[in-house]
Amino acid sequence: MKRNWLGGVLLATGLCGAVFACPPSDVDWIASGKSEMVAADSEFASKAGLSTLEAGGNAIDAAVAVSFALAVTRPYSTGLGGGGFMIARFSDGRIVVQDFRETAPAASTPDMFTKAGASHPDGPSRSEFGYLAVAVPGLVAGRCQALAQWGTLSLEKVLQPAIRLAREGYPVDEDYVRTTQDVLESYKKHPSLADSYGYVYRTHLRGGSLRQKGDRLIQPELGRLLEGLAAEGPDLFYKGTVAAAIAREMKRHGGIIAEADLANYQPKMRDPIVSTYRDYDLILMPSPSSGGIALAETLNILENFPRPPLPRHDMPDYHLQIEAMKHAFADRAVWLGDQDFVDVPTKRLLSKSYAAALARQIDYQRVSEIKQYGSTGMPKDAGTSHFCIADRFGNVVVSTETINTSFGSLTAIEEWGLILNNEMDDFATEPGKPNAFGLIQSNANAIAPGKRPLSSMSPTIVLKDGQPYLLLGASGGPRIISSVLNVVLIVLDAHFPFQWAIETHRPHHQWQPDLVYFDREAPPGYIEDLKKCGHKIAQTYKSGIVQAIMRDGEGWIGASDPRKGGKPTGR
Repeated sequence: MKRNWLGGVLLATGLCGAVFACPPSDVDWIASGKSEMVAADSEFASKAGLSTLEAGGNAIDAAVAVSFALAVTRPYSTGLGGGGFMIARFSDGRIVVQDFRETAPAASTPDMFTKAGASHPDGPSRSEFGYLAVAVPGLVAGRCQALAQWGTLSLEKVLQPAIRLAREGYPVDEDYVRTTQDVLESYKKHPSLADSYGYVYRTHLRGGSLRQKGDRLIQPELGRLLEGLAAEGPDLFYKGTVAAAIAREMKRHGGIIAEADLANYQPKMRDPIVSTYRDYDLILMPSPSSGGIALAETLNILENFPRPPLPRHDMPDYHLQIEAMKHAFADRAVWLGDQDFVDVPTKRLLSKSYAAALARQIDYQRVSEIKQYGSTGMPKDAGTSHFCIADRFGNVVVSTETINTSFGSLTAIEEWGLILNNEMDDFATEPGKPNAFGLIQSNANAIAPGKRPLSSMSPTIVLKDGQPYLLLGASGGPRIISSVLNVVLIVLDAHFPFQWAIETHRPHHQWQPDLVYFDREAPPGYIEDLKKCGHKIAQTYKSGIVQAIMRDGEGWIGASDPRKGGKPTGR
């Protein structure tokens, strides 16, 4: 018996009846605009982007303003101590793909964390906490390069919203409160962290006396750093006093980033992954992001199955969607890494014929053995923020940036309020050992000097009839890929209203561990249907956080995922 892989999302959202007869509810995480739209996971960052557009800037100017504002308002998700990816499509059809991912320091070795773990077997993970976990930050270089090459406003101008937010402060929201509560548990588990990595503990956790919603957060040291960048540019960070401070603290606390690592850092321009899904064109991020290949491969597999008839009101069947994800994540684990260091078989993984072969392996009734997913027959040779911007000139930007887990490595350069990433954990740090997100990875993602760790970040542009139609991306580690996938499928195949595409349940499977995760409790019928096929259902809930913009006639609709509390803004 053949099964539809998507349908009946109405039941998932607790709705019934004809989908198009129900108007969207009145929510503040959806906004519309005739000519411009910014969707970030922070209300203040969205406003920073729109004010930059209103001041005459383009989408690149707004992207830089949003990014630095996020460094202030989402300090546990992103910041000047992190890195990321950006895809821009200009009104004339040009595509720019920028990689400002962090890099492994020159002193890195493949076994550095195995040795560190052996010398401190009872302490916190050295690839997650502490100065050794820090990779060379790329965000400042990437944003300043983008502004210089494609922006129209000065760095001083676009930094003003972030400087004001740092100097004058802003009221924290529920997501900030939840995150600090979670991070406090790490300090309780390892009390030594409060002394070794005290800036986050004192500044954001207030020594255990946490802020509540509405309390004001002022960050004067970070404000001083932003003002320094406005005056001196990126050299302050990579060759000046900030670089010297980073190298000093690294040497003092067992880290390995040297001033030369910072001085030598450069963003890279990449060729986009261009793929198709049914009647749509997709512009996706290449390696060292795994998101583009994983999304394209999953969609290529699903393209082999009929589009579900609409409208549907029966129980949804996620079985085929999950099976396709498992194939893509299996390939991610085996083949993907930094394309400058390893031979990534991109052409093969994106092949429609390869996807068709994987689709033929999918059993409509049952799961397969775990070893049968992915390209087993191929010859031999894994804390984030996302935003989308559309400007009045016809340019669009999608960008995802990160410091990895919440507050990164928990380390900081205190005099500058600079919280540092723990991106070294995104490498395959120890053979056979999963990283902080449970991903097991191959030697293709092994540590090497200057190498960029594999990422799940998935900035995505969908074109309809050659024009931008859907802009999106997500935060949430490997759940980024499944969250973006879920929204793409519901918008492009089910044609449900945009709001419901963001709200509905999101299944996630990353091949290993062999578990299906949902973002929240799903109706029992869903679960029973999946169990009958042999799926194992996780007892914990995990989800990515999606920010998206969709074309609506002559204007735009923006959405900031209610799971994190951001708000879009447009005009």
